[in-house]
Amino acid sequence: MVRTWTRTTAAISMSVMLLATSLVACNNEDKPPNNAIEAPSANMNETGLPIVKTPITLKVWTPLQAPASQFISSYSQNEVYQELEKRTGIKIEFIHPPQGQEKEAFNLMIASGDFPDIITGAGRYIGGEDKGVRDGVFVDLTPYMEKYAPDYYKLVTSDAETKRETTNDAGKFPAFYMIKPKQDAPFRRIMLKEELLKSVNMDIPITIADYEKMFKAIKEAKGIAPYILRDNGMEEQFIGPYGILDGFYLKDGKNVAFGQIQPQFKEYLTLMNKWFKDGYINKDFAGLKSQQAQALFDSGKAAMLVDAVVATFNRGIQLKQSNVPAPYPRLKAGDKVHYQPADWPVPGQGQETVISTASKYKAEAVRWLNYAYSKEGAMLYNYGIEGKTYNMVNGVPKYTDYILNHPKYGTDNANYILRVHFAPKLMYTDVEANPNLAKSPASAEVRQKWSDDKDVDSALRLPPIRMTSEETDRRAKIMNEVNTYSDEMVLKFILGAEPISKFDEYVNQLKKLGIEEAITITQTAYTRYTSKK
Repeated sequence: MVRTWTRTTAAISMSVMLLATSLVACNNEDKPPNNAIEAPSANMNETGLPIVKTPITLKVWTPLQAPASQFISSYSQNEVYQELEKRTGIKIEFIHPPQGQEKEAFNLMIASGDFPDIITGAGRYIGGEDKGVRDGVFVDLTPYMEKYAPDYYKLVTSDAETKRETTNDAGKFPAFYMIKPKQDAPFRRIMLKEELLKSVNMDIPITIADYEKMFKAIKEAKGIAPYILRDNGMEEQFIGPYGILDGFYLKDGKNVAFGQIQPQFKEYLTLMNKWFKDGYINKDFAGLKSQQAQALFDSGKAAMLVDAVVATFNRGIQLKQSNVPAPYPRLKAGDKVHYQPADWPVPGQGQETVISTASKYKAEAVRWLNYAYSKEGAMLYNYGIEGKTYNMVNGVPKYTDYILNHPKYGTDNANYILRVHFAPKLMYTDVEANPNLAKSPASAEVRQKWSDDKDVDSALRLPPIRMTSEETDRRAKIMNEVNTYSDEMVLKFILGAEPISKFDEYVNQLKKLGIEEAITITQTAYTRYTSKK
C-alpha cells in the first residue's frame, strides 16, 4: 500500500509526539531516579553462561531489515538468536514495527507507556536516547557497566574517541552502540566502464582536467553524456577537491563551517554548470532515481556513476563488463584531499540500544547485550554458528556453503538470517566477515582499490557530536528552511535556470534564514564534544 504524506498525517504524527512527551512526563513523576543500580534477581548467575538459572523472556523492539523480511517474519527465526537463547537461557520476544513506519511505530510505543525491556533505534526518541534517560524512560547504564557489561565497557573506554562517542556530555552511558574498531575502505567511489575508457585511449582520471578530457573523448566518440550526477546536484567527490564538504564540516580542524556558503562552493557550481552545458552530464539527472541511473550505466548509455563499489563491480561481472573504481579526484596531481568518508568507531546505523526503566530484568538485559562484545559472542554475531556457517581453518574463520550458497537464501539475505549483520555488537570489517565479499575475492580486492592512498584523510569530517534537545530543535527549524532553499537553488545554478553571478545573493539569503546561527549551535556542540575526557 502506498502511503501518502498529508497535512492530516503530519498533524496526527505531531499529536502523537506531543502525547508521548506529556505521557512520559506524567508516567515518571513518581519514579525514583534511574541512575541507581537495581539488584538482579536471585535467578541470575553473576558470571558465566547461562545468564539465568531458570529461563526468562525479554521483549526487544527492533526493526526487521528488508533482506531478512523476504524470508522470515521475526528475528526469532534467525539462527544466531536461536543459538543465543541456548547459550544464555534468555528467550527473546521480538517486536518489529511495520517496514517504512518505524518512526511512527516508535512514537506510538513511547506514547502508550507500554515499553519492552530493550529498544533498538532509540535515537528516534525526541531529543535522542540521552534525553530518554533524562526523562526517566530509559535506564542510565553507567552504574551497570563495569560489573555487568565488562566486555562492552573495556571496548568503549579503550580509547578517547570511542568513549566520547558512546557517552553523553556528562560522561555517562545512555545506550549500547554497534562498535567497529577497525575500518573498511570506503564503499562508495567513482565507477567507470573500463571498456569505454580503452575505446577512447583514456586512463583512469586523477584530476578534474583528466575528467574533462575523458568526458570530451567519450561524448565525441560515443555520442552519450558520460556522467550521471546525483539527482540533487551534490556530489561530494567533486565538492571535496575544493576543500569543503556538503553541509557542516571542519574548516581548519577546529572551526565549524557550512559548505554551501563558501566561495569554493561557487567554483563547484561553476564546474557542474559547465559540464552540464557541454553535454557531459546527463540532461535528465535531476529526475533519475538510483535504479534508473544504474540501468543507464549498466546498458552503456553512461560511462561514469558514483555508487557502491562492490555492487557496481558485481553487476558488471554479471553483464560480462568491467566496472572499475577511480581514486578521489584532485584539482591538480599531488594534492592532498581531506574529504574521505570517516568511519567512526560508532557507525551511524541506528543501532543505539537502550533498556527501559519498565524492565524487571535490567541487570539480565545488560548482561545479554554485553555478550555481543565478548570474543565468543562477537564470533557468533559476525560469523554465525561454528561448524554450520563457518569453520576455523589455520586459525581463520572460513564460511561454508551453507551461507555462501544456501539453497533458499541469497547471500545478502543470509547475511541477516544466518548471522547478525546490524545490531549492537562488536562489528568486524566487511573484508573480514561479510559473506558477500568472502564469496567473491575479486569483490574484496576491488573494495580496497586505492585504499593505500597516503594523500587521503577525513580531516574535514565532523565527528558524531551530541546536541541538547533545545539545540536540536532550533537547528532543525533553521536547517529545514536553509536546505529547502539551497537544494532548489543548487539545481537552478547547475541547470542554468539561475546565473552563477547570483551566488552572493543566494548566500545572503541563507544568512537571512539563519545559517550563521546554525553554525554557532554546531560549533558549541563540537567544542563540548572535544572537551569531554
